[in-house]
Amino acid sequence: MTQMETFTTASLGDLTARLKQAVATMARQDAELLEAEASERSVTSRLSWHLQPLFPDWNLDCEFNCWTGPWQRKGHMIVSTTSAATEARTIFPDLMIHRRRQGDRLAVIEVTLSSQRQTRHQVIKKLRHCQARLACSHALLLEVGVGDQCGDYEIHTLESERERLLKTNVLGEKRSIITRPIQ
Repeated sequence: MTQMETFTTASLGDLTARLKQAVATMARQDAELLEAEASERSVTSRLSWHLQPLFPDWNLDCEFNCWTGPWQRKGHMIVSTTSAATEARTIFPDLMIHRRRQGDRLAVIEVTLSSQRQTRHQVIKKLRHCQARLACSHALLLEVGVGDQCGDYEIHTLESERERLLKTNVLGEKRSIITRPIQ
């Protein structure tokens, strides 16, 4: 058993390494799907298929909507939508790595496609909401290339979107930290 499966938290480096591995596998095995510019739901579903073996002691859920308490059930809906909608208007994470009924929530992952019109600001806002509401250790944005950009991808952490992050050291002094996207 690796450290990832043993503890409820894991290093961001280990998490992104596994995500990169799953994306590379998806690009090889599901190239037709990416070249055809399949929907975000289809791509996310296939990604979870490739990601699950890399997290054997964790559950991976797409469009996770099983809020565990009444306080979580309220406020997640922006406007009503149907399952047939291609542009969802609810706030459910695209992918969540967690242990059902145990409260261990490792990561929330939002997936966007290069063909989508959605702004990064909207996705980051959704990601922040999901991470806060679900108390996940990590939050990542995965931008997947489709069509002519098939095989390209970018991974960003939630923190990488902040230009400056104030941290407090042991003396209580504030200092600025510049963060950068994961390469």
